[in-house]
Amino acid sequence: MVLAVWAAQTARRTLLIVMLILTMLLGCVFLGIKAIEYKDKFEEHHVPGASFSFEKVPIPGHPPIPGQPGRYADPSHAQLFFSLYFVMTGLHALHMIIGLGIFLWLLTMAWKGRFTPEWHTPVEIGGLYWHFVDIVWIYLFPLLYLIDRHP
Repeated sequence: MVLAVWAAQTARRTLLIVMLILTMLLGCVFLGIKAIEYKDKFEEHHVPGASFSFEKVPIPGHPPIPGQPGRYADPSHAQLFFSLYFVMTGLHALHMIIGLGIFLWLLTMAWKGRFTPEWHTPVEIGGLYWHFVDIVWIYLFPLLYLIDRHP
């Protein structure tokens, strides 16, 4: 997206179009990965609600000891985690879809040659929106995928 903004600023129409398409393709790849991930969660019954199912899973780094109840992940905590997971990643995906719609409009306007070095504000604003969505993911990814629970 940064290269698309730069291309708009420097009157490189073809590069602007290519970079918008590339940004949209990479956004779609990301959404496809999330769709596969969501499909797996639905198949494993990890969607909070009546059909939620979560087996006793040992806490990483703490092998279970027979007779000690605190060594397993709590299913009620798992349901809370997955509730937050679906809300946060779902809102992120929704904002990405909105961004793809914005880029489709920008692509149409770029194709028609509407952006010049003197007027390319919509491309910059679209880029700001996209980077805001990126920043949100920078916080969500470690929070949901990298940080391990330590008892």
